[in-house]
Amino acid sequence: MKKGLLGILTAAAVVVLAVVLAGCAKSGPVLLQDILYQAPTGTAPERAKVIVGVSPFKDVRGGSTSILGKRIISDDVQNDLVVQGTVADLVTAALKDALQSRSITVKDAPAWDLNAETIKADGMNILIGGEIKTLWVDVASQPLNVKTSAAVQLRVFAADGAEKKIFRTLVLNSKVERQDIAFSYDTTAGALSEALSSALNQLLKDDEFKRKIQ
Repeated sequence: MKKGLLGILTAAAVVVLAVVLAGCAKSGPVLLQDILYQAPTGTAPERAKVIVGVSPFKDVRGGSTSILGKRIISDDVQNDLVVQGTVADLVTAALKDALQSRSITVKDAPAWDLNAETIKADGMNILIGGEIKTLWVDVASQPLNVKTSAAVQLRVFAADGAEKKIFRTLVLNSKVERQDIAFSYDTTAGALSEALSSALNQLLKDDEFKRKIQ
């Protein structure tokens, strides 16, 4: 009996808290932090012999280079979700982390226009660059019903440093959807991190790319 009453009181408290928080929300940009590459569990492989250069990604989404999502609470209360720095910086750093999690030596490469004629890969076996087509998270936030949808689409180019030739072009797609009873910035960042990590893993699992880095 006491447990049942406690459960009812807890549920009621959650409802009241959700309504209060929604009522206190204000419009305006909000910083979304800790969007990171999530490395798969398991032992890292032996260090690869290749050196991979990573060129800064190009953000071709249009609009602000720092906005990566929107939280909608009501018709008149909305938040732009922004990142510290730029979305291009975020994706570039995540790719470096993804490669390093596979024990691959990573080197910063200069900006690249993604054409074979302009490959500059001194001291690098492989050069990687790319475009950000989509990187976005939408959050529809209502009391006890928060829907989150994160989507990532990257176009990635990998070039052989010695041959000065692009050997792989891939479009990486990923989407994560979830539903929760309460809004959390950590949950929102986690959904976007999961989508970004899944997209980057498609590159690292590509057979031709794996042959090149082994």
